[in-house]
Amino acid sequence: MNSAPIATAAALAALALCACSQERKAEADTGTAQATVSTTAPPGAVPDAQLQQQAQQAATAASTPVDGSGPVTTTTAVAPTAGGAAKK
Repeated sequence: MNSAPIATAAALAALALCACSQERKAEADTGTAQATVSTTAPPGAVPDAQLQQQAQQAATAASTPVDGSGPVTTTTAVAPTAGGAAKK
């Protein structure tokens, strides 16, 4: 019996186990806030692009507007309502 295939399978299993337990992280900086997100999920479950996007969203959510009114709740500009316009 040849033990090479069994040793190879065992080595691959050990490598896969090590790869699954490694933490990956992404960082983002909006200028007013920084965020770091991390996961131990494999890249197949959480791709690097998604991890980076989540870091950017977290940094954006943590940013405070210049007027200090509180955290940003949206990254899309909201059009003013017609009733809110001042009349001359």
